Amino acid sequence: MNIIIIDDETPARNNLKQIIKDNFKDANVIGEADSVKTGLELLNQTKTDIVLLDINLSDGSGFNILEQVKNINFQVIFVTAYNDYAIKAFKFNALDYVLKPIELSQLTRVFDKARELLNDDFITKEELNIVLDNYSKKDEDKKLVIQEFNKVSFVAIKKIIKFISDGSYTTIYLNDNTKLTCSKTIKVYQELLPESMFYRVHNSSLINMNYVSEFNKEDGGYVVMSDGSHVQISRRRKNEFFRILTEKFS
Repeated sequence: MNIIIIDDETPARNNLKQIIKDNFKDANVIGEADSVKTGLELLNQTKTDIVLLDINLSDGSGFNILEQVKNINFQVIFVTAYNDYAIKAFKFNALDYVLKPIELSQLTRVFDKARELLNDDFITKEELNIVLDNYSKKDEDKKLVIQEFNKVSFVAIKKIIKFISDGSYTTIYLNDNTKLTCSKTIKVYQELLPESMFYRVHNSSLINMNYVSEFNKEDGGYVVMSDGSHVQISRRRKNEFFRILTEKFS
């Protein structure tokens, strides 16, 4: 794997190079840059497999590089200082990232994935535009990247009615009556999506409260969604859900 590092901090670049040299025999750092300008020049002149790209650079951001580079024919692994908002934006788009200070376990994880995807699954301009939008938009206006078995969909979270899990698979129901199925667990989406919109009413169900049409306390408790479906509420979550629902719409 040929690797380029773009980071405006010399110690950070040196640390990365040393970790790679000491631990990844199939990896070779072939170039480095410290700014948007030098990063663009390097990427337009050099063929590489992977770019370790810092988000915050002295003259702009790593996103500026991806917007301007001639061809994105490499894997992108973002490098960022710990920031909940940034991390959530990456998870929304299923992009790979490592946190500063970088540790061996992080690089091992992303390099393992990169090896499987080399020459196969580069970030697209559409994905880039969505991650940029997600950085600037409010939660309810963000889009979620849903990776199905044979395609990738970009879905506005305000269009999602509910998530229903079946083991390790999750089906996502949209307000236009379409369904998407992916291999992520429902717990992943629960942790990712805004609590102000989504509530996990059952181990197998996560619903968008904006689509609740009716709350029925009979038969243990269930909600009727805008698409007419009934979603069971677990007994231990019924009182909390009713309180949250009341507060949200009072």
